[in-house]
Amino acid sequence: MITQAQLRQLPLFAQAGEETVALFARNSADVRFGPDEWIFHEGESPRFWLLLEGSVEVLKSIAGRLTTLARWDAGDSFGEVPILLNTCTLAGVKATTTVRLARVDPSVFWQMMHRDENFSHVVLANMSKRITRVEQVAIDTPEERCTIRGDSRSPGCHELRDFMTRMHVAYSWEERAGNACELRFSDGSVLDSPTIQQLAQALGLSAVPHRSCYDVAIVGAGPAGLAAAVYGASEGLQTLLIEAYAPGGQAGMSSLIENYLGFPTGISGEDLADRAFRQAQRFGADIVVTREVRSLQGEPGERYLTLDDGQVVRARTVVLAPGVKYRRLPAEHCDDFLNRGVYYGAAQTESSRVNGRTIHLVGGGNSAGQAALYFSSYAQSVKIVIRGGDLRKDMSEYLVDRVAHQPNIAIATHSEVAAVGGNDHLERIALRTRDGATTWEPSDGLFVFIGATPNTAWLKGFVACDERGFILTPNFLETNQPGVFAVGDARKDSIKRVAAGVGEGSSAIALVTAYLRSLTVSP
Repeated sequence: MITQAQLRQLPLFAQAGEETVALFARNSADVRFGPDEWIFHEGESPRFWLLLEGSVEVLKSIAGRLTTLARWDAGDSFGEVPILLNTCTLAGVKATTTVRLARVDPSVFWQMMHRDENFSHVVLANMSKRITRVEQVAIDTPEERCTIRGDSRSPGCHELRDFMTRMHVAYSWEERAGNACELRFSDGSVLDSPTIQQLAQALGLSAVPHRSCYDVAIVGAGPAGLAAAVYGASEGLQTLLIEAYAPGGQAGMSSLIENYLGFPTGISGEDLADRAFRQAQRFGADIVVTREVRSLQGEPGERYLTLDDGQVVRARTVVLAPGVKYRRLPAEHCDDFLNRGVYYGAAQTESSRVNGRTIHLVGGGNSAGQAALYFSSYAQSVKIVIRGGDLRKDMSEYLVDRVAHQPNIAIATHSEVAAVGGNDHLERIALRTRDGATTWEPSDGLFVFIGATPNTAWLKGFVACDERGFILTPNFLETNQPGVFAVGDARKDSIKRVAAGVGEGSSAIALVTAYLRSLTVSP
């Protein structure tokens, strides 16, 4: 219990009125944390804190790195900045020693601010110092962690830039001719045309599992896999999440998700994936990126996952969330221009390159609609190409209405892309209508959002799939292999929505927990 006498000894309340001190003492929570424990993370709902014992450090992710902004000791208070600015926490705070803190909600903080001039004077003085510190950090901190030099038309450069964007790592770009791509980091190190895995290692991202055995291994870091990682780790399970590329899956390439619960103004797939990624890390999940699982074998309670370099990871249970990939567009010469003007998904890294130009999108689902709206802010014209006669067949009504009211978006109905052409980069596409007539149109970018195929070939019959490769789950998310569960878009008959994937991922962990409990019961 925090007493008024204790508070009076601290600078914040040295000149405050009796009513203010009593209000704080009466409404404050007395909380304690051990060394290296997070008191709160960047992006959380704010509260006002008073440090009674110990010390803490303030940490913020800047240009992809966790940076220490300040250190506070007993007697310091914090949390006023996001409350006064009506925003989420701008940085995280972590205990460096055993700490004891007093915590009050914003409503109590506002009462004290309104009633006590001495209290508000101290708080505003602290806020002024901290805003000045943030300004200095903004001036001193480089805008990016590295500079990428290469040809924007090079497929290799596109992949590196896309990975950096998906992982929320800031970089600058310098155009130069040639297929070689150079990455020059702020510490002076240089990588010449690195693989994605080499880049991940240079960025400090884990590419190697740290344990020999896990309670649950999750394959795929789309919404379903990320949800499973968050819930698995938060339940205290030794959790491994393996992702072949970057977190987010197909949802991670969506420019804006507007119908996901809790985000009234929408959120990009990239931001949603990044938040979930950091949330899983916070709970202690072991996350490995740029690694593929090549096979799954073993017996119930003793499963073995073989990775692309031959490393074998043992897990008591497995959650399959490998997701799907866009089906290849069967247009003549299309593969010749992959990542050189033809892209699968939104490829937001290309937005600045298509500024003021003409682009086409193939597909009529929600992803295509959101991408069209996103690119319409950059491109001179955007044309959506669909085989059907109406976007309403596959696209949500709110998107159809917005697309219809965007003056630089056109719809080509009853049409398909028959061929593409150009020199070293896409320059034109051939549109074929239902009656067989074909016309060539100039195009600076073709973005494909058509039917998907599941990433399940590596299961090689060990887990039962249907004729199209979608995983069968006869026992509510559980496959034909006991203790092996499937969630998300790769599961047969799943609902292809972010919210559905998140629900399946979290539900699978409840089943994992029950299964692990059954393994401990004596026969």
